[in-house]
Amino acid sequence: MNKNRMILAATGGVVALAVLAMAGLVWNAYSAKVAALEGDFDEGVDGLETVLEKAQRLSRSPIYPGAESVKAVKAKAEAMADWRKEALQFASKGDRPLEKTTPPAFKAFLVQDAKRLASLHGAVNGALVQPDFAFGPFKDYISEGKMPPEAKLAELQRRWDDVATLAETLSECGIDELVSVDFRDGAAADGQKEAAEQQRGPRRKPPRGRKPAAEESSFKPAAFAYTVVYRARPNALVKSLNAFATCERFVVVDSFSFDRSRDGLAEALGGEEKKAEAVQSGGRRRRRRGGDEPSAAQASAEESAAKGGIVTDPVLDAPFTVTLAVTVYDFGSLADDAAAKGDAAAKDEKGASK
Repeated sequence: MNKNRMILAATGGVVALAVLAMAGLVWNAYSAKVAALEGDFDEGVDGLETVLEKAQRLSRSPIYPGAESVKAVKAKAEAMADWRKEALQFASKGDRPLEKTTPPAFKAFLVQDAKRLASLHGAVNGALVQPDFAFGPFKDYISEGKMPPEAKLAELQRRWDDVATLAETLSECGIDELVSVDFRDGAAADGQKEAAEQQRGPRRKPPRGRKPAAEESSFKPAAFAYTVVYRARPNALVKSLNAFATCERFVVVDSFSFDRSRDGLAEALGGEEKKAEAVQSGGRRRRRRGGDEPSAAQASAEESAAKGGIVTDPVLDAPFTVTLAVTVYDFGSLADDAAAKGDAAAKDEKGASK
């Protein structure tokens, strides 16, 4: 190889290296530009297009994430916290303190207070309940001679206060008779709540990338459920429902039903006799003769109606038998005060013993 060829070969090699270097630099610049525009998925870095898209989406949203929006959201959160505090105070106005007691003392209180509740105004010879009424689950402690267990003393105190509240409210509303009061399993109320949630449908999952909603507050008030059966006339029935809805104690009527043993209007119009005649002639197919004599009750009712008289008097009708499912809540707002009083009483006893 002569000298000229060697020079040309060396020049060609240098040019090739320069071209390769330039190509590498161009490729790196292009890759950097693409990464800057579209982002690097491997590194988890958003590109310019992604950032601009997010900015446009946020700028079109109802609440723009600016300083004023952040201030407004904080103000709304503070207002919500104040409202929740005020609502809790309003709901807990009817909370009752639990005084410290012993099983014998509580049993004596039960017997005495049961007599007071039994003597409330009603239509059972002027009383609210029958003479053998024993207040359902408290029968063992009132008339059977059993001693309340100390482990359940606080719960029994709370439940007896609820039963007394229900009985006093019903008596003030003018019911005829308190038939029964029974404990209702709290799981039943939870089951009704779950059934209502299932009817509303499954909860929606939050969109991808958005944090789920905050969990419900861990605060749970004490709630005891009861089934109350009583006899009341229409006016007293409406009064009792309104009283539970507006009473200071937080009482929720979960469900209620009512029926009547007999229908005075149907009886006055001969409805019962018509039913009996229909049963007797149920197997015979024949037309009634035009000269059939009407029943005595039907004739009397038609005569009274023709004269413009009263067919039946609702005041004299039999009362409704009402079955009420209620839940009484206590938010524990007075628990700290009761505990402080108990500690003070204990310290006084220790000081006196010294």
